[in-house]
Amino acid sequence: MSSMAMIPKDTIEEVRSRANVVDVVSSYLPELRRRGGTHKCCCPFHKEKTPSFTVNEERQIYHCFGCGAGGDVFGFVMEYEKIDFVGAVQLLADRVGVEVVFEGGRREEQGGKEVLLKLHAEAAAYYHRILMQGTEGEVARRYLEERALSVEVMKAFQIGFAPDAWEGLLSRALKKGYAAEELEKAGLVVPSERGGEQGYYDRFRGRVMFPICDAMGRVIGFSGRIMNRADRGAKYVNSPETLLFRKSQVLFAFDKARKAIVEKRQAVIVEGQIDAIRCHEAGLTQVAASQGTALTEQHARLIKRYADEVVLVFDADTAGVKAAVATALLFTGEELSVRVATLPEKEDPDSLIRDQGVGALETLLEEAPGALAYVIEVKRAEEDQRTEAGRLRVVKAVLELVRQTKSAARRDAMLQEAAERLGLSVEALRQDLQQVKKPMRKPAEKPAEQPKQAIVFPKEEMELLELLVHHYEQVQPLLKRYLPSRFFQYPACRTLVETLMERPPSFLVEHLHELDEELQQCLTRVQIGLSKGMDAETDVGALTCRYMQLFWRWELDRALAACATAEGLSAAERFERQTRLKQDLRLLREDWETALPMVESRLHASADDSA
Repeated sequence: MSSMAMIPKDTIEEVRSRANVVDVVSSYLPELRRRGGTHKCCCPFHKEKTPSFTVNEERQIYHCFGCGAGGDVFGFVMEYEKIDFVGAVQLLADRVGVEVVFEGGRREEQGGKEVLLKLHAEAAAYYHRILMQGTEGEVARRYLEERALSVEVMKAFQIGFAPDAWEGLLSRALKKGYAAEELEKAGLVVPSERGGEQGYYDRFRGRVMFPICDAMGRVIGFSGRIMNRADRGAKYVNSPETLLFRKSQVLFAFDKARKAIVEKRQAVIVEGQIDAIRCHEAGLTQVAASQGTALTEQHARLIKRYADEVVLVFDADTAGVKAAVATALLFTGEELSVRVATLPEKEDPDSLIRDQGVGALETLLEEAPGALAYVIEVKRAEEDQRTEAGRLRVVKAVLELVRQTKSAARRDAMLQEAAERLGLSVEALRQDLQQVKKPMRKPAEKPAEQPKQAIVFPKEEMELLELLVHHYEQVQPLLKRYLPSRFFQYPACRTLVETLMERPPSFLVEHLHELDEELQQCLTRVQIGLSKGMDAETDVGALTCRYMQLFWRWELDRALAACATAEGLSAAERFERQTRLKQDLRLLREDWETALPMVESRLHASADDSA
């Protein structure tokens, strides 16, 4: 049985030492403030008005006295981002500059997600090969050459071409052993009815293919640009929502921009793939693209992990201006500093760099006004400033932007700037802001949300589970042979142990989202925890045996207590059974090796009874 590919303990500890819990939590919760010996704010995991969420820098932990949530820096990221332990380590490792290499290579390729990742990687290679080598890709190569994209750039971004064939990718994938249903789940083929029978055809046909990657650089989807407009198909077609691809959470080229974004603490967002590619080619590597979709809170949170500031570079047309204002409001609400660069009319980053050089775009980025100044400029241009109603609508738009920020200090600074630009008093704006913040009518009261109660798991059962998960190959055979799952009294622990006797830990990690809340909490804490007192010199086998010895003692203690009240036993039978249990307990109090023959005898007898 294969074990779970795991992150080395040394790597985990290095990430833990570099990722200060206060810095990490405050990047998500800017309202976190020092109060005495701890930091405090309202809890992000349940609704509350009085802050009960604390972060202890000395102990490097967080705890909410309201809902019971708590743990270390990994636990916080797991809970906030809704990701597993491995994902949290990877995310924090990226943040603090630690390279993660799994023991034994990559995580096991099992489950639907891994199959889809492999399919996308092979599809990207197939499309790229057709573009670079195939006669079918000649029309796409000419198009890209006309757009002044070099061969090196095509290779770096793995740009490809989907041939104008109904079953090009489908036939190739089927020959490699993939099922049509897997291709459908990946969003690479579309089902159809042909002659009354279920069939499939390629989703992407006759299109230049731009692979879309996650933050780790793995292909999770595609954006395809049509070559033959006579087909009257959409200019761009993106992958549908899948297990891998969520357009509300992904930015094109973010994987390539991430390092520069971290270094500069700035992200530049453009609209199109080629805009982003051109910027990277020109040396502006902190650039990612929205792919023509509206930006979301998830996009903002993704950026916020790595940057403090965002510069938006949208088209100067009506749609671009509207999108810039909406995005500025959204990103300000996520406590990002936002600036907006205004492109010359009928220009985009690609054309600007090609016509005037990268310096022209760099100047626009440097001179880009803040979100507040931009909104004032846009709204003044839209509204008739000769009328009181027009001027009030400008003020209303400004206050709506100010209202988004949760930081009192930032809100005050924005009001000061707005007062200067609008020629109004700060006090007047502050009073109007209070009115904006009040609802027009009192909404119907909802019952107060009950805080989530923290689950207290039994200490010894959790510690043995930690050993099992983190040292699976050594521990699993011992537990399977000598410790029946019924010895685990807590249901969640027992369920996990029963699963781990047949499946490796990676199975549970991959299916974490399918578990109920209690099992998720149990597994998460096991993943976070590393047994106390363990180091490189610890004998895992001997430690496991000590736990088994303890669990057997408890089992016989329970049996001895039950014997006293058991019905249907004569006095002689009761005495005989109690005597034997006491003798076996004495063996268990000595050491595991001494008690082992007794344990095997009892397991054998239990098996015979079951038979």
